Amino acid sequence: MARRKSRRQHGEGSIYQRKKDGRWVCELHLGYKPDGRPDRRYLYGDTSDEVIEKRRKFWQAQDDGFTPAKGRGRTVGEWLAHWLSNIVKAQVRESTWHKSYRPKVENYLIPGLNRILLKELDEDRVEKLYARLKADGLAPATILQIHAILSRALKIAAKRKLIPRNPCSFVAPARGDRAEIVPPERNEAAAILQAVATRWNGARWALALSVGPRQGEALGLTWPMLDLSDLDHATIRIAWELARVPWQHGCEDPKMCGDRLHKRPCPPDPADCPKVRPTGRRHVCQRPCPSRCSEHQAGQCPTWCPDDCVKHASTCKQRIGGGLVLTEPKSAKSKRTAALPRRMAELLNAHQTWQEAQRVGNPAWVGWGHDSQTCDRRPRARETVCPKCRKPTKRDALVFTQSNGTPIDGRRDWQEWTDLLAELGLPHYRPHDSRHFAATTALEEDVDVVVVQEMLGHATSAFTQSTYQHVRPKLQRQAADKIGGALWGSDT
Repeated sequence: MARRKSRRQHGEGSIYQRKKDGRWVCELHLGYKPDGRPDRRYLYGDTSDEVIEKRRKFWQAQDDGFTPAKGRGRTVGEWLAHWLSNIVKAQVRESTWHKSYRPKVENYLIPGLNRILLKELDEDRVEKLYARLKADGLAPATILQIHAILSRALKIAAKRKLIPRNPCSFVAPARGDRAEIVPPERNEAAAILQAVATRWNGARWALALSVGPRQGEALGLTWPMLDLSDLDHATIRIAWELARVPWQHGCEDPKMCGDRLHKRPCPPDPADCPKVRPTGRRHVCQRPCPSRCSEHQAGQCPTWCPDDCVKHASTCKQRIGGGLVLTEPKSAKSKRTAALPRRMAELLNAHQTWQEAQRVGNPAWVGWGHDSQTCDRRPRARETVCPKCRKPTKRDALVFTQSNGTPIDGRRDWQEWTDLLAELGLPHYRPHDSRHFAATTALEEDVDVVVVQEMLGHATSAFTQSTYQHVRPKLQRQAADKIGGALWGSDT
């Protein structure tokens, strides 16, 4: 009879039962730390079989290239907050971070996954989150954007070996149907051009219908970016766009600056609540929701400011760095030069002459640009935009402005477009639909798709083709007619 082996194998880990509470412990030796101290892990369980199973999973994770962290580890909410503020913020445009990443992380991902341990996040929990968001009425396109952001955050966590794998790689949220592109008809575009011929900034909408810049690109256009010296060969250079970014505190104590706006839960005893009004008006105390709140839907629980909150910078009397500024386009392809139709060049030339006359004859004109009293950076030669204050180096550089020379906010621009369509009795089109009209018209006029791609600033011509699939039937009909004419001759 073979003798039973009493010694454990190397690296197996010692298993023993503690006398004080009877729990079983598996002690693993992983080598030595950089300071020479031994690196150990302790696995606990109520039975020896339980710790043996935990040991098996630990070694399996090690074989897969992942070493589980000691102790409890980070929660998903803690990791997302760190990733949002310290990693992705430096990788994307400021406006993109504020308009897309931050609201989606703070309003949906952190409330939905906050208390889950990062190492315990799996596909089921991610899919349940998407199901709750869909039940709350979020559009499939929005859920898809949330999925992309979560996947990007977890991809970094996997690279840093905080988790064994990215669970989002194995989850496919439902894709919504792509909205059909319905640009204005040509007769509608002609009516718009006729109506804006005598309007303030009428050339702005003519430019949108003919060349198709994005809204921010049109509103951030400066005269140095236009070459109108030869109207037959006029060009437009897209290098900046107008964007609104949040303000930052310029005071010494941001926490105290926004103290009156901090949202904090009420204390347990209503008698201690400082929010109780001395006038006797009724105040309903609000308190933090439990981890499994049944009162609110997912993501709808009240949010509170942390103890070290430094937000609410918009009310700071010394606020800096916010408001409307010029930023670079979102990608290298978005920086582009496009040819202008001669008629469009003539409109811009007339607009420049008219704007100069308005600036001279209007005492309310203040313009918008670099101010040496508020920005200590001295613009260099041939700089059109100050990189510090992110305003034009000359106060009269903007092409499209309000009556006092200040930039046009995107919401005001949207409202002007909406009012124009209402006056003409036309259907409601978005300002971005004028960009679709320019692209559709160019493709229908047999302009090469690569030229259209460069005009619009798309990353690839394949994206342009997939976006404007509705143009293909007409192009195919034109191609069939040309082939038929070449083979059999045209009908007379």
